[in-house]
Amino acid sequence: MGDRHTSAVQIDHGVYSDNLRGRFVHELIAQKAKIAYFSAMADVNLKRALEAFGIKQSEFAQLVDVSLRTVSLWASGEKPLPGPVQGYLRLLALLPPETRVREFQRIKGRTNMLDDGVYSLDYRGENAGQAEAGDALAVLRNGRILGSDRWGGTFTGSYDFDAGAQSNTLHVRLAVPPGGMLVNGFSAGPDGATIEIVGQFDRAAPVSKTSVKIGGKPIDLQLTYIGPLPN
Repeated sequence: MGDRHTSAVQIDHGVYSDNLRGRFVHELIAQKAKIAYFSAMADVNLKRALEAFGIKQSEFAQLVDVSLRTVSLWASGEKPLPGPVQGYLRLLALLPPETRVREFQRIKGRTNMLDDGVYSLDYRGENAGQAEAGDALAVLRNGRILGSDRWGGTFTGSYDFDAGAQSNTLHVRLAVPPGGMLVNGFSAGPDGATIEIVGQFDRAAPVSKTSVKIGGKPIDLQLTYIGPLPN
């Protein structure tokens, strides 16, 4: 079979052979490089970071085991954000969304209720054997939802939270402009169309996914929290 070249890379207290654990080593090196990059960045802005993650100051206080008053002082800039806390925020930013959600599950009393704010809505479907995709922007406030996409489609509706089931139900009326076609091939025709859609979403922290059927064909939806509403 010929000679096989092996090299060793030392990480922390272990020595791993490339031909046995090369993938693990390279992934670990890449992850450490990412952490080093984020560590070299300027100081983390706590308020913007929490908005991006979709968590409240009281919830972050639980995660880092400090008082709400302390987090409030950090967020206002009255007290400097400690280095380890900055490192924790940078690590959260590096985590895959699913892993970040599991970390946030440590927060006591946290529910799956959707937060008021600005969201992106990505949707995917299949039309004539071809994958199609699109996106829209949505605003959620006080149980109401309003949004539009770049092709002139608009949607309005409401959402409510079931505390027992820990799920959010969205009731949306989608107005498709004349000649419009959805990503699953549904055509609105020359007069346009109005479609009633009902979907179940978990809290977007920052991402939640579901699937709905329109015209008998599925559309996959992904709701991503962007940030709070402007004051």
